[in-house]
Amino acid sequence: MDYSFDGTGGFRVPTGISGLDVQLGGGVPPGSTILALAEPGANSDLFAQQFVNGGLLNNENVYYFSSEHPVNEVIQDMGNMSWDVRKHIEDGSLEFIDAYAPRFYNVLPKGFTSDLSAKDFLKRGTDSMNLLKSAVTQERNMKYRGVIDSISYFLRSYDLNNVVEAIEIISSVGKATGAIQLILMTSGMHDSITENTLKHICDGVIEFRIRERGSELERTIMIRKMRGMLIPNRTISYIISTKGIELETTTRVL
Repeated sequence: MDYSFDGTGGFRVPTGISGLDVQLGGGVPPGSTILALAEPGANSDLFAQQFVNGGLLNNENVYYFSSEHPVNEVIQDMGNMSWDVRKHIEDGSLEFIDAYAPRFYNVLPKGFTSDLSAKDFLKRGTDSMNLLKSAVTQERNMKYRGVIDSISYFLRSYDLNNVVEAIEIISSVGKATGAIQLILMTSGMHDSITENTLKHICDGVIEFRIRERGSELERTIMIRKMRGMLIPNRTISYIISTKGIELETTTRVL
């Protein structure tokens, strides 16, 4: 894998978010499972898409497990950011696992499901948890990374212990293969015990926050922890641009 060297004896995998990689000395440790805990409107979905693009640029295969958004919507959003992923889908380096559409097969008008592939048709009624476990344990011969969008759906639908078991499987597979995996979670949607449990079992935690500052919205991230690393002891402001999420590289006195 194309690891960067941070000069202190540790190797890092670049996330694809350049400002974040600078803050982390080149990226994150291989095999890390990272929880992205974000308030609504903080653009963690854009962060995930940028993370996907970063993996493709790093010559990794990527899987994207989508339980919260239609796959076509994610692809379109990435295209709007000039990250044309269709060629990667065609050559097999990017795989979308659709756990969203199977949830609604029985309620959508027939016109929306008439063009389903045979593979998608067989997913009707598939248990989302089993689909998740199958996706993350699938044997992959190339270096890769993955995105789970999002674990909040599973926390709404399954017992916490079942969700914890799934994340432990994700983490163990990542450690065995060296893959880095990003798990999205909505902040404020779940109780504090649930949030703290997931923070505990993941290797890294990045929190996305948004607040009003005068007439503007200020977005910041806090790297709460990252396995085996010294992390910045401050929040970091970021903006949304045509390039995606861009972290400020200078320290602001708040």
